[in-house]
Amino acid sequence: MRTVNVLISGSGSLYGVAIIQSLLRSDLDLKLVACDISARTLGLYLAHQAYIVPPAHQEKLYLTNLLRIIKRENIQAVFVASSQELAFYSYNKLDIEKMTGAKVFINSPEILDLCNDKWLTVNFLKENNFFFPVTIRYPEDQTKIDEFIKAVQFPIVIKPRRGAGSRGMYIVDRYEDLQPLLENKKDMILQQYLPDDCGEFTTGICTGTNGRILSGITLKRYLQEGMTMSAESGDFLEITDYCKKVAQVLKPYGPSNFQLRLLNGNPYIFEINPRFSSSTGMRSLLGVNEAEILVRAEILGEAISQNKILKSSVIRQYVDYLVPTEKIVKLQELFNREHEE
Repeated sequence: MRTVNVLISGSGSLYGVAIIQSLLRSDLDLKLVACDISARTLGLYLAHQAYIVPPAHQEKLYLTNLLRIIKRENIQAVFVASSQELAFYSYNKLDIEKMTGAKVFINSPEILDLCNDKWLTVNFLKENNFFFPVTIRYPEDQTKIDEFIKAVQFPIVIKPRRGAGSRGMYIVDRYEDLQPLLENKKDMILQQYLPDDCGEFTTGICTGTNGRILSGITLKRYLQEGMTMSAESGDFLEITDYCKKVAQVLKPYGPSNFQLRLLNGNPYIFEINPRFSSSTGMRSLLGVNEAEILVRAEILGEAISQNKILKSSVIRQYVDYLVPTEKIVKLQELFNREHEE
């Protein structure tokens, strides 16, 4: 089996560490190369080789450093683990692949825009006859607020059109609480509240070239401040199959995460994240190693069969790692020297 050299960008993020740990569990012969903007990020010291890079918003400098790393390490696959770098890689994907031959697992700008904007996400679901939460915009649709509330009843959800997690999200139970939360705001949505009687689910769908479905897994998630702190796998095949149908229409590339709740027994997706997620590592432990699947399918050209998913729970707990200070200093000094030249 030939060695596959893999770059994990933004390796210090929760996603980055999960990707590295997932690939370290693989039986494949892999060399893992990590890069991040800070020498004090864990992923750099879990991988086999590490580099510090400038921030992605310094686009020309970042691209120069990235191409140098890819060529020096003969990288064949690039995983993007930083949400701040998604746009850079999306817009530069074709150029990077053409110049280096490496495969970059990132979605197109069109897919990113659609999924990052919750209003566009709802309209995609509506236009393709999938279940969707009733939604209006603010301030564009402020004249429709009364009609909206009459239709969906309280409570309702207020949240930004763009953004992840629970930042800026409010559950409103009374009409008089609406105006203070909306005052001087823009790019907001008001959305039908989906009951959590049955809990909340996250479905991971991994797709290859032309939207080919490679894997799927649904977890019931238990949240703390918008983050999955525990999850369980179970008999959620119907939810997984439903999200596969959505993915077949959307045609994302790489890992995607569908956040949903059940209403009258039907899965209502309220958010799509076209990237690795905070539950990437959990899925790997349960038998669906998305990073490995992508290497096997897209780099090695192997046929992918769905592994048996463990029926179990995963509990997240943060762990402290001991890293020799001299390794951190040495990595920082190397970066400084290269950028003084």
